[in-house]
Amino acid sequence: MRGVEQIPWLYDAMCWVLESTGLKRWRDWLTGGAKGRTLEVGCGTGRNLTRYPPGTGVIALEPDPHMLDKARHRAPQALFVRGSAEALPFRDGAFDTVVSGLVFCSVPKPEVGLAEVKRVLAPEGRLRMLEHVRSEGWYGGVQDFLQPAWTKVAGGCHPNRRTVEAVEAAGFTIEEDGRRSDGTMRRFSAKKAP
Repeated sequence: MRGVEQIPWLYDAMCWVLESTGLKRWRDWLTGGAKGRTLEVGCGTGRNLTRYPPGTGVIALEPDPHMLDKARHRAPQALFVRGSAEALPFRDGAFDTVVSGLVFCSVPKPEVGLAEVKRVLAPEGRLRMLEHVRSEGWYGGVQDFLQPAWTKVAGGCHPNRRTVEAVEAAGFTIEEDGRRSDGTMRRFSAKKAP
């Protein structure tokens, strides 16, 4: 079932509201630290694609054809691949940076997607991530309660994922530099654990 997050005009409207209330700074951080060959997993409608530093070679991956069409119009200079985070069609170690912005909440098997990200990331590469996560305390209980209905309406989004812990369990070390949290939002850079 397609959810509201797979309707390009509605997704862009929601993002515009969020960006005007602070998400823009976080998106700028997310893309601003990308270096070299970069894979953006789940590019959506391409809202990040015009933010990358000059000289960054970006390949944008997206499973939804409607979102991909919108992204192509927004950033015609980018290279696009239709595909899933759980089966990245790239060789091992192909990328210096992998960027994921508000994506892993919707990946059906995040542990598989994170293993794929680790596989395609160069040994000294970085994963840069922005995600909403499960809150601790009473609000986390509310997220857990709402999750089944929210996941159906939003087309697969899980508002109660523990993505930071999943990234660490996948064999990454989260770096303290640039790590931020605000409510349920998290941003961080991670490298492959030694």
